[in-house]
Amino acid sequence: MAPAPLLLAGGRGWQRLLGPQAELLVLGPRGSRRGLLGSQVAQKGLQVLAPQRRIGGSLVAQKGPKVLLPQRGLLGSQVAQRELQTLGPQRGSLGPQRELPLQGLSRGFAKVARPRSSREVREAEDSAPVFQYVGERSKRKDRVFVWGFCNAGALGIPSFVKPDAGWKKRRRIQPTPYRLDTAEKISSAACGYGFTLISSKTTDITKVWGMGLNKDSQLGFQRSRKDQTKGYEYVLEPSPIPLPLDAPQETRILQVSCGRAHSLILTDKEGVFSMGNNSYGQCGRKVTEGEMYSESHLIHRLREFDGRVVQIVCGQDHSLFRTERGEVYSCGWGADGQTGLGHYNITSAPTKLGGDVAGVNIIQVATYGDSCLAVSDEGDLFGWGNSEYMQLASITETTQVNVPRHLPFEIGKVKDAACGGTGSAVVNEEGHVFVWGYGILGKGPNLMETATPEMIPPTLFGSTDFSPDTRVSRVRCGLGQFAALNDRGELFVWGKNIRGCLGIGRMEDQYFPWRVTIPGEVVDVACGVDHMVTLVKSFV
Repeated sequence: MAPAPLLLAGGRGWQRLLGPQAELLVLGPRGSRRGLLGSQVAQKGLQVLAPQRRIGGSLVAQKGPKVLLPQRGLLGSQVAQRELQTLGPQRGSLGPQRELPLQGLSRGFAKVARPRSSREVREAEDSAPVFQYVGERSKRKDRVFVWGFCNAGALGIPSFVKPDAGWKKRRRIQPTPYRLDTAEKISSAACGYGFTLISSKTTDITKVWGMGLNKDSQLGFQRSRKDQTKGYEYVLEPSPIPLPLDAPQETRILQVSCGRAHSLILTDKEGVFSMGNNSYGQCGRKVTEGEMYSESHLIHRLREFDGRVVQIVCGQDHSLFRTERGEVYSCGWGADGQTGLGHYNITSAPTKLGGDVAGVNIIQVATYGDSCLAVSDEGDLFGWGNSEYMQLASITETTQVNVPRHLPFEIGKVKDAACGGTGSAVVNEEGHVFVWGYGILGKGPNLMETATPEMIPPTLFGSTDFSPDTRVSRVRCGLGQFAALNDRGELFVWGKNIRGCLGIGRMEDQYFPWRVTIPGEVVDVACGVDHMVTLVKSFV
């Protein structure tokens, strides 16, 4: 029986088929038609090869045609036809295809592949190419992520406060990490009460940036664009803070710190600078009665230290300084004993602490509210200041301690410490986290206060049977929340979730450590009252 004539329609090389073409009936192209016309589909018994995208109503009414086409899907009316066989997609085929059977063929007229043996599968996997998308010499990028309360501009994202497009809405809270674009590599970050400082170790003129609340000039004088004599009380994006440096192209910024309404900046060659509210001497200069802090140009350089300062820490309205000799200095509000100078008065000049830290090599100091901790090189822990929430209940029944005291905790050698508004946390040399004080401490809703440190199970910080060596390396505290970093660069948070400050995507308080989802390895974190900032290295 002679094969049925083959109808070729459309124009992408279909007329150039090889083979015996004497019995072929070729329709078109005129122009470059891809579809079949009504007169074409009236043929019966034809095999049709066409770069069809769809079958028209007149096509699907035919009986018996065999259709080869690059179909993406048949409509209901098409698949209901009898004896309709489809094969595709073919853009151009060689040979006498009118005699090819349609059954048993896969796409592209290839034979159906037989199942491969396990050996063949292994050999194929071993011989498969390896694609390396990132070069071995590629550098991981340094990034900054922020989250929490947006209204004052502390996150540095202007469109959150003033939408830059009609379809955008003003954002009050950012409950998950949001990337903050910065031109320089940020090496230090600090969160105050509604404002943020970030700094870079660059030798460029601009080294420090601030954003957020600036009513006390805690971000320096931020000149208005409309009136050069006025300053902004709210800064919505990272704005440069000019420092009175003697050698701006040689001096680097090592650290920044923020309190309730004042800021400290530590340099490598020119000491410490302070700015903002000085009502209690927290900026390390004489208190001036009636001084106006709004739109102030004053940035003070502190010089009252015996040795180079290597760490600065802001409390609520006081400041702590640690020198390379391991000595601690303080100034500011002392009503709760937080200056540790043996009295409850304010101190306007940095003064060296005595008590149990005298002669001891201190390697870290910590504060944020009105309670203070210090860690020695031998792993001992010292505390002073407010004890209303049982922070120092292990050594006193009073609510204030005005001189550093050794805390007799049996928790091993302490490596890192953090102080919040009502709770404290430390990490020992084994990477275990201990908490005490009052509030959400991280061991569930049944533990709300304790005078002695309680260890949080290591499994809550990523330690498992598959990664038993994972340890916490540092801890941080805000006013009511805690944060911990493990040695794999993972960030865990718990505590009061004020205005979404935990960054976990929901607004409920967190009673156990919860890992924050961040696209990178967390290097450091800063906690505020209602927002947080993280320094991150990208994975690739």
